[in-house]
Amino acid sequence: MRDRSWFVVGLPVACAAAALVPLGGCGHSQRAEFDDRPRGEVWQAVVQACRAPRYPDWVVIANEVSVDDASSRVSVYRDLRRDVVEPGLAPRREERRWRFVATVSAERPTTVTLSSPDWAVPGHFWKESDHFFGQVRTRLSDMGPVLPPPGDPMGGAPGAVPADPVAPGHRPEAPPAGALANP
Repeated sequence: MRDRSWFVVGLPVACAAAALVPLGGCGHSQRAEFDDRPRGEVWQAVVQACRAPRYPDWVVIANEVSVDDASSRVSVYRDLRRDVVEPGLAPRREERRWRFVATVSAERPTTVTLSSPDWAVPGHFWKESDHFFGQVRTRLSDMGPVLPPPGDPMGGAPGAVPADPVAPGHRPEAPPAGALANP
């Protein structure tokens, strides 16, 4: 008769390892579409958001960025810290480390995908991705309006509207007796 001790010990260990294998590659991914902007501007805004992050309540300790223009991909490692002081509680230091990749699609609509290979609380990743996409939108708005406007294939944007002949708040003159006033 064969020794079956491997079955008693090995099977639970093998099952536990098999259950953990999918978790090793777990990460998160979010996407945002920027169909109102040219792809080149979106790429430029993504690179700027990666290289010069702006946080209102965190201090950026480290920000390592690798840009791959050929594949429209930016890899980022970011170390953030902040000190939180709340009334009645002891001050505490919070630290966050992010590894993520931002990829800009080549097809229309231009889509930016932010993904992280790290295992993290999904809510934390979603908050960071919302912040990142907000930073990209802010940089796009700093670049100014798109000319011609999207959806206008001929490029015939409406011309400038003439200025009002009279200043706002101007009181029209009374009409002559027996005549109607202009609307």
